[in-house]
Amino acid sequence: MKYKNRNKASFPIWQYLIGIFIVLSVLVFSFFAVLQVSMQPRQSAKEASSRLAKEYADLEKVDSFAIYNGQESYYSLLGKTSKGVEKAILIAKDSNEIRVYRLDQGVSQSKAESIAKENGAGTIDKVTMGYFKDQPIWEVKSGGTYYLIGFESGQLVSKEGL
Repeated sequence: MKYKNRNKASFPIWQYLIGIFIVLSVLVFSFFAVLQVSMQPRQSAKEASSRLAKEYADLEKVDSFAIYNGQESYYSLLGKTSKGVEKAILIAKDSNEIRVYRLDQGVSQSKAESIAKENGAGTIDKVTMGYFKDQPIWEVKSGGTYYLIGFESGQLVSKEGL
């Protein structure tokens, strides 16, 4: 009797396809699980900081959230109060000390960018509000260089390159 080799030959191909599908599914699931776990600390810091800013600084709407890592780490929030006043809130990561600044009483974010460009910055990657040497600053990142611009003075406080 003759057996059909066709079934025997096609059987391993289906096994390979099913195996590849399972491996790819596990890899995709693992990628998203790791992504979620890695974003969880930042998300919880954002939620806690937003809650503190709303409670202590009357911030109604948070427009941006960033983490400033200088001599100390700060959670930086920019937003508006219920009266429409734009404020910057800095919350110290370790001590939860809250610093509140009205954005109309200092150098604007765009002005800080132009000051950094005057001092050699190229393309601006990001701008973050922070606190350095007992004063609020705008940290302007351009490539591997950080330009620290005084929020109240509008002067270049420090230029740090990596």
